[in-house]
Amino acid sequence: MSEQKNTFLSNSIITLTRQVVSIVIGLLLLIIIARALGSSGYGKYTLITYLPLMLMTFLNLGLNTSTIYFVSKKEIELKEAFVTSVVSAIVLALVSIVIGFFTIFLLGDSEFSAVDSSLLYLSLCALPFMFLMIFLQTIFQGMQNFKLFNTVLVVQQFGTLLLLILVLFVFQLGLKGALLSFILGYVLSVMYSIVMLFKVYEIEFSLRYFSWKYIKLSISYGLKAHISNIMTFLNYRLGVLLLGVFVSPASVGIYVAAVNLGEKISIFSQSFSQVLLPRIASSNQEEDRNKITAIVSRFIMIFIVCVSLVIFLFSDLIFHVFGEDYRSSAHILNLLLPGLTVLAVEKILSNDLAGRGRPDLNMYVSFVNVALNVVLNLLLIPRYGIQGAAVSSSITYIISFIIKVILYKNVTKQPIKEFLLIKGADITMVKDLAKRLKRKPA
Repeated sequence: MSEQKNTFLSNSIITLTRQVVSIVIGLLLLIIIARALGSSGYGKYTLITYLPLMLMTFLNLGLNTSTIYFVSKKEIELKEAFVTSVVSAIVLALVSIVIGFFTIFLLGDSEFSAVDSSLLYLSLCALPFMFLMIFLQTIFQGMQNFKLFNTVLVVQQFGTLLLLILVLFVFQLGLKGALLSFILGYVLSVMYSIVMLFKVYEIEFSLRYFSWKYIKLSISYGLKAHISNIMTFLNYRLGVLLLGVFVSPASVGIYVAAVNLGEKISIFSQSFSQVLLPRIASSNQEEDRNKITAIVSRFIMIFIVCVSLVIFLFSDLIFHVFGEDYRSSAHILNLLLPGLTVLAVEKILSNDLAGRGRPDLNMYVSFVNVALNVVLNLLLIPRYGIQGAAVSSSITYIISFIIKVILYKNVTKQPIKEFLLIKGADITMVKDLAKRLKRKPA
């Protein structure tokens, strides 16, 4: 048990370290695009890249989540998971490109009138690499190799950052250059993933390892998680999509800057929740599952509250770096913070439930979230614009958190204070850990 705890902690720290690197790179990307393109150009960039992101989210069938679950439980051979994931990614990407093409052709002059249709068509080129990245990355997660799992993300972001600097400031390609760097960042991450799978796990690609049985198992488990992910994606992005209908691209850019920065606080809970899902799935001891999740969620709760308070106090200063166009983003971020704070903790509980084989509970909650968010956005955006979108999102996240807490309490039979409120024993544990680290030789 002690060894498992140490492994969980070390994997979480590895993930957190790389996620911090990811935050830094992500912030640099955000600042460079925001300043180089201006609020209007950034709004257009967001609307263009949302098309492939939505297609991938809607059409991945939850196969990436299934890979984590079945690989961590060792119910599928690694070579079967690899070959089946690659073939599935390519097929689903081709289907997505066809759907995307007809979507642009039919709706380009109405729903996407603010952006150039040629850039929308170009964005579809990212889809094969987006599917391959998430499918291959989750193989590393299922194997609980979090060094490689997180490095894939860093490669994608760092590659995008370097290419972005090149295309915007050397070749001065503007919006088209930003889109090209978005696509090529995924290409680099896929190349890295394949090289590492061949090198570390000595996997070979052969169609004889393609498994229809695994496809059926994956869809059976993953479809529930998939529907939940679709609803969650819509819940996160509905404000942006509806703003694209009701307000100008510049306002979309101001709102997106606040959302993207605010969502960085969940990176801390994400570091632990990404380790938690395969850890819970591979454990057969109920007490072990409950204890680990309770400790993680208690620490995340107090930590994220503190981080959110700091962001609230310095939000004006933070957005000063983005430029004059984004001054009002600080107020939008402050409206989002209450919801984003509890959302970070909810992710921990959601991954625990998925690891216990109950992704259906997350799915049911996501239906409520989307319905509520649509109603609130339609009521508030026409009247209050980007402020209405921020308030809608924050209220939805808070209600979702309350529902998830109640569900988790009923599933685990734990009192709410057990997994939300910090204990004296937690403080003692932190002190002991600090003492052990001090004694370690440099």
